[in-house]
Amino acid sequence: MSKVEEQFYKCLGPFNLAELLDGLDVSIPEGQFCDIEIANAAPVNKAQSGEISYFEGKKNSLEAIELGAEACLVSAELAALAGRQNTLAIISKTPRADFARILSKLYVPLELVEASHDRFTDVKIAKSAVISQSAKIGAGTVIGPNSVIGPGVEIGEACRIGANVVIEFARVGNRCQINHGVIIGGSGFGVAAGVDGGVDIPHVGAVTIGDDVSIGCQTTIDRSMFGATEIGQGCKFDNFVQIAHNVKIGPDCMFAAQVGISGSTIIGAGVIMGGQAGIADHLNIGNGAMLAANSGLMHDIPAGEKWSGYPAMPIRQHMRQIGTIKKLVQKKPKPDL
Repeated sequence: MSKVEEQFYKCLGPFNLAELLDGLDVSIPEGQFCDIEIANAAPVNKAQSGEISYFEGKKNSLEAIELGAEACLVSAELAALAGRQNTLAIISKTPRADFARILSKLYVPLELVEASHDRFTDVKIAKSAVISQSAKIGAGTVIGPNSVIGPGVEIGEACRIGANVVIEFARVGNRCQINHGVIIGGSGFGVAAGVDGGVDIPHVGAVTIGDDVSIGCQTTIDRSMFGATEIGQGCKFDNFVQIAHNVKIGPDCMFAAQVGISGSTIIGAGVIMGGQAGIADHLNIGNGAMLAANSGLMHDIPAGEKWSGYPAMPIRQHMRQIGTIKKLVQKKPKPDL
């Protein structure tokens, strides 16, 4: 089973399917299957028996997925295809929004129960910091004023955590520097279009951060919807960097201030990004790639390439375009005859 981590969340199930679907505008084959037990939810490509999922996309995309879920929220057009894969098709006008409502029924985050600071030996904690009873903090770590360490969080040895930092749903490696105002493990920006407007999608994943990572002031790293947002060892992030849910970043990357990375993007090792670079979602950026400041990336970057511009393109192509435009502007108009 692809369970949500009990270290951070409590599963309220199992529910029978009728209970789980109560209040939703969905339909299933009449009089059937309502006594099926659902224990967990999972992504469509990972769901197994006893789990529920959803799919919202093209028919050929669903054909490429081997469904293992007990039940799957789909549009009416895809119901027959899901049924042919021995998955119960739950017909919905808004599968993603209804799946979000189901997640809210299945899972709740663990409550923060504050621990006495004396419980954490060899750790220096400011008096105003709030530390969960179930957190684990390595020797030599320092935690600044007004910081909050949530339930189940693991922090390695010799870390330096500044003031007003919030860390939840996360595992942090050794010797990490987390500066003032950083938020790690906040819910990602997931909103599904429902019949009555936007529906917030609960994020029931986590964040994992490798050793020797430094994170600048006011940077945010969102937890994943499922699984983990991942930051490789040795990464260095400037102030005001935004890393969205389900992003995976390889080791030794360096991002300047105000870089923004959209959800589910995969970034290789040793990637460098200039200030205010913006990355669209679901992209792949190869090892050693470089992205210039103020670039807007909408396509994958192969390993080792340098890109710039808005929209971003290989830097030589961008420079040629700038040169051509400059010549056109400087070209003297022909006199009127």
